[in-house]
Amino acid sequence: MSGLRDKLTRHLKPSAQGQATQASAGGNEREPEGIPQNNPDAGRPLDRSADSGLTADGALQGASGPGAAADEAACKQAAAADPGSTASQLQASEAADAAESREWAKLGAELYESPHGSFVRRVCTYPLHSYHGKYRLDDLHGTAHELNAFHPDQAPPDARGLLFFDTETTGLGVGAGNLAFMVGIGYYATDVFVVEQLLIRHPAEERAMLAYLGELMERFTYIVSYNGRTFDWPILQNRYVMNRKRLNFDKWLHLDLLHPSRSLWKHAMPSCRLGKVEEAQLGYAREEDVSGALAPELYFLYLAEGKTDVLRGVFVHNERDIVSLAALSVLISRYLSGQEPLALKTSADLFRLGQWLLKMGRNAPGESVLELGYAKLIEGGGPEARPEGSELFLHYAAYYKKAGLRERAVDLWNRQIRQAKSAAIVPIEAYIELAMHYEHSCKDYSAALEMTREALDTLRRKRKLLRKNAKDAAEERQILHRAERLVRKLEDKPRPAPNRKPRKIAEKPASGRHPDYATSSLFDLPPNLNG
Repeated sequence: MSGLRDKLTRHLKPSAQGQATQASAGGNEREPEGIPQNNPDAGRPLDRSADSGLTADGALQGASGPGAAADEAACKQAAAADPGSTASQLQASEAADAAESREWAKLGAELYESPHGSFVRRVCTYPLHSYHGKYRLDDLHGTAHELNAFHPDQAPPDARGLLFFDTETTGLGVGAGNLAFMVGIGYYATDVFVVEQLLIRHPAEERAMLAYLGELMERFTYIVSYNGRTFDWPILQNRYVMNRKRLNFDKWLHLDLLHPSRSLWKHAMPSCRLGKVEEAQLGYAREEDVSGALAPELYFLYLAEGKTDVLRGVFVHNERDIVSLAALSVLISRYLSGQEPLALKTSADLFRLGQWLLKMGRNAPGESVLELGYAKLIEGGGPEARPEGSELFLHYAAYYKKAGLRERAVDLWNRQIRQAKSAAIVPIEAYIELAMHYEHSCKDYSAALEMTREALDTLRRKRKLLRKNAKDAAEERQILHRAERLVRKLEDKPRPAPNRKPRKIAEKPASGRHPDYATSSLFDLPPNLNG
């Protein structure tokens, strides 16, 4: 357990940036620290503020205070008065509940009683003019309808019809034994963004939490998650089945933001984890954040020791995930609507964005973005201007070849060859593409043969420097075959007939009888049926 405590000490050490939770009847309403109330346009760069209302002071120690001491004293007094009486037991139980409620209140949470049972609920609200990194939360009201690109056959969504969803579980699998001990949800209300976090203190409370969650979900039409389609959503479905609760999960439309994130940034970032995407794309960096992989250990520690403060970091982590889903939805919807500024994007970023927009059916903005990326590529000066980044020319050339703009594609292939010659090995794709263009489009067999020989020389140099493999050998055979065909075309010689052995025709049997293995013809009828 000492190793776990070391991790807790590192992740949940006291922070000067944290702010005390402000509990109220409706939850915790606050301005995230670092965002001035009177100037909504301030704080646009990297926001490294501890946005959560939770502080990390004393994460390993049991919370204590005058109220807790009084409750404990009341429990002891009630037990000492008459330990066996019903009144004493009831008084002690009420005192214990009050003490526990006081501990949860320190995290901004409450013991929520429902007709199905009790569980822990924490509610906090963000003013809509709040920024999460570079993006205002209320910006989604004007662009949420663009998200119908994920479900074009459905009605465009409204911001208030989106439910942002994330879970913290006891394991990393999706089997029926994996328990979602905390479910975080976020949604847009009239003038605030609401984050609700539902926690079960033990598995017996799961049924009550699921009943509350199911009723709340009925108000929404879209579920927004990050890897929720393959992880959180199946786990939730399993838990409803295990608790014998009926819920039609097919009625909700799912927006899993992991998939567009991978399409846009998979090749530009070392990882597409939500925390990495936040920092690189939203301009928001977490500090003193508990890893999601550590959440199960913290929950088991809470079950073993009963200290609510152990879960402080899990609440903070889950809350940040929910707010980040809203901010990421703002960014993606702005991409779809063409409202996101692109001046600072590289030609590689613009190519991925343009291809993704075309895939999503946004042809006009996609083509516009690709034109901007092409202009930046031709100007040079970016990372793609270096020899190791020259493969971007091939990507743009493939797009323009498919679009029918062959002259632009040929220019890009030639640029790629010239730029890559300063590297040790020139990629052969541009040579092959030029050979195909000269042979089939221009009928210039001499130029095609020259490009083919360049490709063959490049491949052989590559095989000398690098380990030989079957793929290179097959590619060399294809290039040689192309070269032979071009030589024949230049010499105007017909293609030689393939050297095949003549097929042996079976001889007819000498007698009129069929061989033993043959069947009689259907037309050889018996004499009595021939009339």
